[in-house]
Amino acid sequence: MSGIQAHSLVRSLGVVALVLVSSTATARRDRTVTGDVIKAARFLQTSRLDDARTLLADLEKRAPDAAEVKWLKAELAFQTGDYALAIKLLDKVPDSAVDGLVGQTRKLAASTLSVTETFVDIKSPKGHFIISHAPGPDATIAGLAGEVLDAAWETIGTDLGLKPSDAIRVELLGSPSDLAKLSPLTESDIETTGTIALSKYNKLMVVSPRATIFGYPWMDTLAHEYTHLLISRLSNDTVPVWLQEGLARFEQTRWRTAPEVKLSATEQALLAAALKKGRMISFDEMHPSMAKLPSQEAAALAYAEVYTLVGWLHGKVGYQGIRDSIVAQRDGKSARRAVAETLGLSWSAVEKAWHGHLKTLDRQATVRAGKPIKFGKGGQSSENVGLEQVGVRARKHARLGGMLRARGMLEAAAVEYEKALAVGGGERAAADQPFVAGKLARTLVELGKHDRAIELAGPLATADSGDAVAAVTLGMARAARHEWAQAIVAYEQALRVSPFDPTTRCGLAEAYSRTSDARAARERSACDQLK
Repeated sequence: MSGIQAHSLVRSLGVVALVLVSSTATARRDRTVTGDVIKAARFLQTSRLDDARTLLADLEKRAPDAAEVKWLKAELAFQTGDYALAIKLLDKVPDSAVDGLVGQTRKLAASTLSVTETFVDIKSPKGHFIISHAPGPDATIAGLAGEVLDAAWETIGTDLGLKPSDAIRVELLGSPSDLAKLSPLTESDIETTGTIALSKYNKLMVVSPRATIFGYPWMDTLAHEYTHLLISRLSNDTVPVWLQEGLARFEQTRWRTAPEVKLSATEQALLAAALKKGRMISFDEMHPSMAKLPSQEAAALAYAEVYTLVGWLHGKVGYQGIRDSIVAQRDGKSARRAVAETLGLSWSAVEKAWHGHLKTLDRQATVRAGKPIKFGKGGQSSENVGLEQVGVRARKHARLGGMLRARGMLEAAAVEYEKALAVGGGERAAADQPFVAGKLARTLVELGKHDRAIELAGPLATADSGDAVAAVTLGMARAARHEWAQAIVAYEQALRVSPFDPTTRCGLAEAYSRTSDARAARERSACDQLK
């Protein structure tokens, strides 16, 4: 999803101020205690945990039996990953206490514990993250997740000006329903918009690629959510969703590449159509979360909008300007005012200039169906899942090709896929029929026809960094020709999307071994576990 993730809905710790001011027993007893409780709640809301911990230690001495203090201690335990302690600290405190916030915390801690109580933890190679995952297949990606996040800690931390000293908790979840249990999102929100990860409660929550049929850009998603966490800490959680998402999308590939805006043809076409029809998604519509938008297409358009805005902003003022705008928001300015002042313009002038920039993009791109995230059993897929992408005239040949492949009749399957391409316009149709071209390329590799397979798979992998099928096919073909460096590039692209495919992990193990790369042992272990 590279791009289709949502920052979390802000859990309303802000209401605690009103709750505690009206908590007459506490207020009459000690106004200083009341004020400090409110301050501690704000520290927790903005992930200033050390400050919250220090203040709570003092509050516990002054008002150890206060429901508000017990609740805040439970919140601190929850945000540091000790869900069992959070529940224990609320023992005998009624759910209705602190205007119902006790009940909310208890319920969330219990549902989180039910999902994560069997998880195991590993530290990232440089110790900046704790990766928590269920025993089993996710162990094959936990170390990879740590490597990606350590790289993000360095690069994105340099970009935004914050490198946390505490180890950040990351929870790899087995299904969308797990994410719903750990957050305010519903399963419907997740399915509708393809939301796959959240940054919330001082941690990252990411659904494992094994919960999807074809995978998704999970490594970039980790970096995306980490960017949210940094921005929240830098700004004391004052940056609105639209700017949060724009910054996270812009930064999500920084762990592996230079900063740039690289829109897909589909995103360019969505923007062009929205500009032409005057149907851009407003920043207000993006609140409180991209996960609440009506469809994956709407979410894709919204992400493309804010991505281009931040890219354009970076081109004008660089990272220093971006950092300045975040600090301005932390200090009380609205996002619109902070961005406008950074650019030395009015907000209306900012919007006009940005829209002018959008009009310079390719407006001739044809809208194609994007690749929505498909939830299902990871690593398993039907030959004909995705067939709906194929034109009606070519579909019968493509369907028959899938049936023949499933029966091991590869020569016959290749014939049908070639017919599907021919009906769709021949060679020039390959790029517009990635499903057919990808299936044909994989079939040709299995038939030992590597040159033709590379001819088909290469452009597909270049055009779509999320096309794991084309990437692994290209890796197989390059490896068969002993082109190990090129095979590694292709396999690593597939790894960023579909890490539970044994073909990818075993192929990488061989390619790394052939080039004396120390990562060969890691991939061999994953290969053996997944086969």
